[in-house]
Formats: sequence, structure tokens, C-alpha cells
Amino acid sequence: MADEELKKAFHELQVKVIDTTQQVKVTEAKIEQLKRSITHAQLTEQELSGLPVGIKTYENLGRTFVAQSISDIKSALKERTNIANDKIENLNLNKSFLEKNLKESEDNIREMIQHRRK
Repeated sequence: MADEELKKAFHELQVKVIDTTQQVKVTEAKIEQLKRSITHAQLTEQELSGLPVGIKTYENLGRTFVAQSISDIKSALKERTNIANDKIENLNLNKSFLEKNLKESEDNIREMIQHRRK
């Protein structure tokens, strides 16, 4: 009876470890995507800085392009960068929480294995 309960608890911990590991990987992928987005925004801003004043610029808006001033586009890019940085910060906090839970689950599995060997 105790053996079945131990197996069930062990299985539940294994499932939790697998789920948490997948969540960590998804979080890391989101962080990388946001970092690429920031890099793209920075490169676009650098290219806009090299344009002469008064040149017509257009911003992509869905399937259309809308005439915008260079300063408006730059401020929109900075806003996107700030939002992405905030999201990265939140995702890093979430990732550290998930990694802490993962470590606790792994430690519990090790403890169960050691307990069973005794």
C-alpha cells in the first residue's frame, strides 16, 4: 500500500518536473523573441538617424503604410523597446520562480529515491 502511494507521488513529481521544464523553455523562447524585437527596433532607429531631415517616412500599420515623421517613429520604437524590456524583466522573474520550483521538485524526487533505498 505504501509502495503504491510512493509510486503515485513519484509519478506526480516527475510530471511536475516535466511541466515546469517546458514552462522554463517557453519562457526562455519568449525572452529571446523579445530581445530580437529590441534589436530590430534599435537597428531601425539607427537607420532612421541617418536619414536627412524632412524626408518622407512611413510606418507599417497592418497591411497599409501611414506617413509619420521620423521623431514619431523613433518615439514609437523607444516605447516598444521599453515595453519589451518590462516584459523581459517580468519573464525573468517568472523564470526564476519556475527554476526554484523545478529545483524543489528535483530535490523531492531525490529524497524519495533515497528514502526508498533505505
